[in-house]
Amino acid sequence: MEGDASADKRSCVLDTEAMALFARSLFDRSWMERMADDLAVMNDCKVGHPFVYPDSVMIWGLTLRAALGISYRMARGIVNVFLEEMGHRAISLAQFYARCMELSMPCMDGVANDGRILAFGHCDVTPSETAVTVAVDSTGISLNKYGGWLAHRWNKKPVSGWVKLHVAVNVDTNQILAYVITDESCGDPACMDLLMEQVLSSGHRVERLLADAAYDTKAAWKKFSDMDIEVVINIKSSQLGKNRPTGRSQIRCKGYPQRRKHMVRILEVGRDQWKLEVGYGRRWKVECTFSDLKRLFGDILRARARWNDVAETFQKVRVLNIYKCCRLSAQAGE
Repeated sequence: MEGDASADKRSCVLDTEAMALFARSLFDRSWMERMADDLAVMNDCKVGHPFVYPDSVMIWGLTLRAALGISYRMARGIVNVFLEEMGHRAISLAQFYARCMELSMPCMDGVANDGRILAFGHCDVTPSETAVTVAVDSTGISLNKYGGWLAHRWNKKPVSGWVKLHVAVNVDTNQILAYVITDESCGDPACMDLLMEQVLSSGHRVERLLADAAYDTKAAWKKFSDMDIEVVINIKSSQLGKNRPTGRSQIRCKGYPQRRKHMVRILEVGRDQWKLEVGYGRRWKVECTFSDLKRLFGDILRARARWNDVAETFQKVRVLNIYKCCRLSAQAGE
């Protein structure tokens, strides 16, 4: 990162203002003002018993739960305080939990896999008017682990492992544009196509794709270069180390010219200079996004069932993007 002009210094004042805006957004009561209209839309042509509470109430409760790290019971209690202010009866915990689970479960339709991909989707981020630079990477989120007493006294099987969160991030805004949630055995290259499909299908125009050496595959270079996307992947090759070629004709580039061009440049000027020339240092923004996600909203999942783990991970992604929007608003107001 040294010498990379794109690596801005973090502003504590900006972070404080962003967090203040985020706190105000959490307790925004706009859902209360449109509650009657939302109910009318949901109950239009509905067969059976009409809805009593709109989805906006549950989404607000889910946002509180993910942002504050509280339980469904606590989130339901806060929601009931506001409902009682409006003269509505309190919602039961069973109904609140069931409705929240319906709304928090991400998409899983249309993906043929061996069970390693648990969920995927694109985030509700307005496409930019200009083409964006996207960085892809993955991180592990730990599962909730039983305490030593439960394992010793009640013979609980210890919980181990994690779920992997794969994301495509806009390096200019640090917002997550698309996500894929998998188990720990799923490799990074298997999710790259799905991530980019979600980004492009949601209306974003991508001019550059940044990725680390884990994504250095022939399929990645070929597919996205053919889509007129500049691919910048940290190339892993023995020819860039101890088996350096004696001439350009001996360079093995996995059959794609763009990868060969980058390999030639690395051999000419070195990897560090190449990273500066192609802007590879901006890939670090995806690591900053992971840091914010875990620092602000926790790196351990509270749930114990697999599908609840998926739903909780999805909610962390959604709430992080809300925070990023607040930070962008604070930055624009400077």
